[in-house]
Amino acid sequence: MSGSVPRDVTTSTASHGDKRSRPLIGVDLGGTKTLAGLAMPDGKLLAVHEEPTRHGEGAPVLAQIAELALRLTKDSGFELADVAQLVIGVPSAVSPQTGLASLSPNLSLPADQPLSTLVGRLLACPVAVENDVNLAAYGEAIADDAAGPRSLVLVSFGTGVGMGLVINGEIVRGAFGRAGEIAYLPIGGRPHGLAPSSENGLFEDMVGTRAIRKRFDLGAGTVVDLFARAKAGDGPSLAAIDDVAREASIGIAAVQALIDPSRIVIGGGIGSQPLFLERLTHHLAPLLPFACPVEPSRFGARAGLVGALAFAARLAGIRRETAGVPNAP
Repeated sequence: MSGSVPRDVTTSTASHGDKRSRPLIGVDLGGTKTLAGLAMPDGKLLAVHEEPTRHGEGAPVLAQIAELALRLTKDSGFELADVAQLVIGVPSAVSPQTGLASLSPNLSLPADQPLSTLVGRLLACPVAVENDVNLAAYGEAIADDAAGPRSLVLVSFGTGVGMGLVINGEIVRGAFGRAGEIAYLPIGGRPHGLAPSSENGLFEDMVGTRAIRKRFDLGAGTVVDLFARAKAGDGPSLAAIDDVAREASIGIAAVQALIDPSRIVIGGGIGSQPLFLERLTHHLAPLLPFACPVEPSRFGARAGLVGALAFAARLAGIRRETAGVPNAP
């Protein structure tokens, strides 16, 4: 467990007054879309922008992040140098020792230099990088109640499968930043035989978006369309979602048995679907002789952004009792 601030932080020498009155920027970087927002330390969200993530050689997404930061500050009446802290959540393991990103199958990111260093060269403000699901879990944890953060796990089911763990208000990263890489959980009837040919980890191969497309005939449709058909009563679609939820329940039961969190939050594009959560809860019941408390993310699609802004407040040295949880304008 590591409660220290990760080394993947680039600091600015600029000083522009009390940090409690300076804005914060959070970026939730995904394989499909990038969501960025600017908020004040009290949690007031002043501006949000979302756009498709740029892919290609030379990591154009880094310049995209810088452009989004500039647009957010301009829209809110600030300059970039006014920003007290910028935090980027990435779908990757981030080493606490080196700041290097790894295990990012759904987005090509530079692996030879810390991302905070690369983005920091483009911006005149402090930059930090953290795993995106870790940040989503952190945001959920500190929003728990006025008494302070509790311990919880957040599992995101979407294009990929990720997990964030917060214990007593501290993000658990592991020795190499790989704590919570649940996608690689070796489950299934023949893990030793299947692992060498696994695309993104055996668990993700079973329940991620790519796995669903491979296993079930979606035609030209998407996983969102699958849920829409199920909601309309289509039998094969209902059966497909039930099958995925049944397999997902095995991973969630393992998390509960190993960690025993006070609750498990389910998020992501698939996890946020009420039908998926209902079937997941149903299939969890017979797996454990004790309760496995699962619930939806309170922040939905903005969980990663909320967590990035909340963690930015922490890195900026803003006290928990004076920092607000970012909310929609």
